[in-house]
Amino acid sequence: MPSLRKKIDQHCKSCVYDQNAAGTWKQQTTICSVTKCSLYPVRPKTKSPIPTKVLEYYRISDVDS
Repeated sequence: MPSLRKKIDQHCKSCVYDQNAAGTWKQQTTICSVTKCSLYPVRPKTKSPIPTKVLEYYRISDVDS
């Protein structure tokens, strides 16, 4: 049985990840803007800074961790 963390990761990945868009799935979930989602506070986040080219793709100037 998958852990709760793996279930949350999979949910977020299936919800926001677009393999044709800029960034890895974790970068894309880090910058997720669906703040009303009950999983938003525990969504998977990258530990590394998100590259400028990815932020520019989504027209984001800064990411709050």
